[in-house]
Amino acid sequence: MGEVTGLGELEKRALMHLQYEFPLTPDPVGDTAHALGVDRGLLLSRLRELVKEGKLKRIGFYFNFRAARLVGALVAYRALGQSFNRVVELLNRDPLVTHNFERSHPRYNIWAVMKAESREKLIEKAEGIASEAGAGDLVILFSKRTLKLSVKYDLYTGISRAGRWSMINPSPPAPEELGATLQLAKDLRVLPLVERPYRVIGEKHRLSEDEVLEKAERMLREGILGDPGAALDGHRIGFTENAMTVVAGDGLEEACRNIVKEVPEATHVVFREPYPPGKWRHNCYFMTHATSRRVLEERIGESLARVGVDNYMIIYSLRDLKPGVIR
Repeated sequence: MGEVTGLGELEKRALMHLQYEFPLTPDPVGDTAHALGVDRGLLLSRLRELVKEGKLKRIGFYFNFRAARLVGALVAYRALGQSFNRVVELLNRDPLVTHNFERSHPRYNIWAVMKAESREKLIEKAEGIASEAGAGDLVILFSKRTLKLSVKYDLYTGISRAGRWSMINPSPPAPEELGATLQLAKDLRVLPLVERPYRVIGEKHRLSEDEVLEKAERMLREGILGDPGAALDGHRIGFTENAMTVVAGDGLEEACRNIVKEVPEATHVVFREPYPPGKWRHNCYFMTHATSRRVLEERIGESLARVGVDNYMIIYSLRDLKPGVIR
């Protein structure tokens, strides 16, 4: 097995707690420090250093884009030579493209997560990029149902493991329906690394600390927010293997549900719908991350055998083409 790198024991213990036992309290870092028996100031200082080093992306919440009435899809392009660079350039200009990876699939080499106001606008945008860049081919895989999303890394086993807030509401209310605002929901993605982060956010929105925390908890319960806690840059701490496993065959929606239950290492599980229809058959998709490809493949093989899946393909990430995005 590969090694988790660049983290001391204090950092490992703190990041494990902030990933898997994140306290929904006014002072989450202070309460984590208390639970670990360390000084709050020391822990805050070390967390700020980890942000500067790029190992800790943020502490906060995932924002469910469906609450902003957007649709999402995974768009795969075949682009060679200069068209590769042009596709990457056009994708990276778009603030609604949140992931962009070069991957090891034999035909499609650029894989981007794209969002738009409607299915029709997303198709138009994806096809427009292909046309402008001279890309040879593309397929659009709409997120028909996201069954799980929780990107967390077990720093002691060297493989990903989802947290407890991993379920995604496919039809969340708008923040305004809960007495919040879209901007508040988005601001909660990144909590300030200070003693009372909700107080700082409250000052911006003219809300008390208690009001911000109450709205955050309610949006979490209703599925506007999700997956609270520390978000790490896996690659910078030794999780160099990022695998997208795609499953084909009959009963794919049921297979996806079984993967949610039986594969705790899966950080995303999505049932997809291809456009054009019928162009892509591997429509159950899940992600896993590890410090070792051997361990990753063994774990994926064992897990899929347990749920009766044998028609699958593992597609590895070769390069993050849009690093540093808040996701």
